[in-house]
Order: sequence, then C-alpha cells, then structure tokens
Amino acid sequence: MKLIEEMMNKKAELEIAPLIDVVFLLLIYFMVTASLIKKEADLSFMLPAKVDVPESLDLPIEVLIEVSELGDIVIEGMVFGKDETNLDDLIGQLLSLKEAADSSGSELIVNILPADKAVHGRIIKVMDACAAADVKNMSFSMTM
Repeated sequence: MKLIEEMMNKKAELEIAPLIDVVFLLLIYFMVTASLIKKEADLSFMLPAKVDVPESLDLPIEVLIEVSELGDIVIEGMVFGKDETNLDDLIGQLLSLKEAADSSGSELIVNILPADKAVHGRIIKVMDACAAADVKNMSFSMTM
C-alpha cells in the first residue's frame, strides 16, 4: 500500500535528453537526404539558324526485282522466264534505269526479292546482270 501511495504522490517525469537526441538525428537525416535531390536547371542550347532547303530533293530510283520459285524474274511488270540463260533484256532494262537515274542526278537502288525456295543460280544471274549494268547499290529483301 505504501508503494501505491508513493507512486500517486510522485509526479510523472519525462526525460528530455533522449528526445533531443532523436530530434537532432532526424534533423541530420533530413538535411543529408535533402541535399541529394538535384535542382532543376535550365538547359542551354542553340536553335538552328535558317536552313536552306533545296528546291528539289534528289530521291533515288528504287527497283524491285522478284525471283520466283519457278525461276521467273520480274522487274517492273516485265517477266524474264527461266529458259533465258544470258538475260540480255534484263541487263538492257537495268541500263536504261541507270541512265534515267544518272540523267536526273539521283542514284539507282536495286532491291532483290527472292522467293523462299528460289534457285540460287537465278539469284546469281540477277546479281550478274546488276554488275553488268554497273549498279552500285543492291540489297536483298525477304517475304513475310
């Protein structure tokens, strides 16, 4: 009973020193983390001056040469059958397209599109025709 009376008479005391330590630790934590956030800055850049746009753009002439599974070669609606061995007509067609490209000041781009089961010999013949017509830009495409 005596213990209870002593506790009732005794005032509750709050220790301030540990609370101050916690407050200082929180203050240090927030100061350190706040300095890690980068501030926004202005990006300096120069806008381009007036750009001279040419009156006409020299677009390249693109030609698609298809090689079928049967060995037929199709260029712009012209079909060269598999029975032709030297493909002189294909070379003539490519030469006329090359001359048209040269006269307009653009370049000739040949895109070869072989079928999945096309004979490789026919593809080589098309490549030989392009070489004979002095075609510098040649690429291959695949069907989807």
